[in-house]
Amino acid sequence: MAKKVNEKVTVTLTKNTLVEKGGAWLLDVSIATEGNTYAKLVSVTAWTNPSAAKRYLKTIILDNTPRKNIKLVVSKSTPESKPFELVGELQYKVDA
Repeated sequence: MAKKVNEKVTVTLTKNTLVEKGGAWLLDVSIATEGNTYAKLVSVTAWTNPSAAKRYLKTIILDNTPRKNIKLVVSKSTPESKPFELVGELQYKVDA
């Protein structure tokens, strides 16, 4: 029987707030295996809107993990209650 190891997906979706209007959404995805010093997958991409970034994130999750989706929660928002940073984390076990 194969040994199971933990893997962890960490996602951050952040809006570029250096510019008053416009600015891209930066999607940072990393998949790390427990016990390794390097990440299995690191992806940093820029998107014009968060919906497109979430669709791309879903394809990464489907291709690289046994799960179907990841939940993102708002970690920072503007005083007008518009989110500008979403974060998510997913842990699962895989055969070594």
